[in-house]
Amino acid sequence: MNSDTQALIFIVDDDQAMRDSLSDYFYRANYTVKAYSGGKTMLSELNSHPVEAIICDLKMPQMDGMAVLKELQSREKSPPLIMITAHGNISTAVEAIKHGAYNFIAKPFSPQNLQQMVSQAIDKYRLDSAPEDSKTHPLGSSATIQTFYTQLYSYAKTADNILLTGERGVGKPLVAKTLHQHSQRGAKPFIRINCKIVSERFFEKTFLEDDNAFSRAEEGTIFLENLDKLPLESRAKLLELLTNKVSVKIHQSNHTLPRFIYSVSEKPAKEKAHTNLSKLCALLNGKILQVPALRAHKEDIFELFNLYMTQSAGHYQTPIPNLSEQDIITLSSFEWPGNQHQLKQIAEQFVLLNRTVDTSISHLLKVSSTEMVDMTNKFDKDLRTLMQSFERQLITQAMIECAGNISQVCELLKTPRRTLNEKLLKYDISRSEFLQN
Repeated sequence: MNSDTQALIFIVDDDQAMRDSLSDYFYRANYTVKAYSGGKTMLSELNSHPVEAIICDLKMPQMDGMAVLKELQSREKSPPLIMITAHGNISTAVEAIKHGAYNFIAKPFSPQNLQQMVSQAIDKYRLDSAPEDSKTHPLGSSATIQTFYTQLYSYAKTADNILLTGERGVGKPLVAKTLHQHSQRGAKPFIRINCKIVSERFFEKTFLEDDNAFSRAEEGTIFLENLDKLPLESRAKLLELLTNKVSVKIHQSNHTLPRFIYSVSEKPAKEKAHTNLSKLCALLNGKILQVPALRAHKEDIFELFNLYMTQSAGHYQTPIPNLSEQDIITLSSFEWPGNQHQLKQIAEQFVLLNRTVDTSISHLLKVSSTEMVDMTNKFDKDLRTLMQSFERQLITQAMIECAGNISQVCELLKTPRRTLNEKLLKYDISRSEFLQN
């Protein structure tokens, strides 16, 4: 179940068939829905309900969608509005965006696409509505993380590109997505590209062919993850491609580029000035945002570990195991070189292994995460079963690394798409669980 389910949304449309259809769809998607035939009635009840998103038709008698939007903008902290427009009325929809609408969708549309817009709007509304000093962030809630997020929010509101630095496993993809969601481009696409698996063929498909990253991102955000791991031949091609696109933007005032967020494991200052990586970083010219290592905010360890255990126990439908005194000491004293990524892995393994045998945190930390196989009742398992368990873990890790992008998983595992699909079906691994929407 998505975090935005059970949220209250308003639907405003003078067409009863459309109202009933959307109400039924969102009700079955587990939202709470109130539908109105006109904007005046809806606005009169707005302050009486904790509504978190409004779907409103543009063309309506008496009070059209633009008038509803204008009234909403005059009120403090109004919920986001998604405008439904007729095909060919894009200019008016763009005008609505300029005047504060969260997004628009043109008829005929897929209800799944509309639900995705609503979900994103609710997520952003909840984040924006929470007091800054009371927010619990995905990286923790300590003073260190609160300070980091203050800087993150200030960077998000600029038009600048952003360079993310920090150790492996600190959550740079999560930070990149948060930057995008809190920017003026938040309603636009977020395209994540893991550069360390970009082969020559994958580079052409990602950047040069039809439906490439630039066309899919539109005026949204492209996240170049692990830019310093991009193969050397691809660095030169990407540098040439970006140089040409920047040149076009300079000479054509109506030409826009997506925002770039890019991450490296080391600051570019440690690279020699003549390398293509250094030239790429200079061309992108991003503001540097250093993501803290977990050991810099150890007070968040128990909160994060409990969160990861809860998520894992919910996913595998198993009880949350209790932490012993020694487990607590181990969690707080360990340096966590793999940061949040390692903490999350240990939490998942702790939940899974404790289903049938008592396992300590210190024992799990002695075993490399890449070698961890569920050896519970190991004498009852043959080699084939153990290898399948290991294969499932490798595929799951690849799905996490690539955020559910099947093409990237195939590249990373050097596996044909058909074979991967068969493995996903065999191990009951759902792609939807890894998507970052």
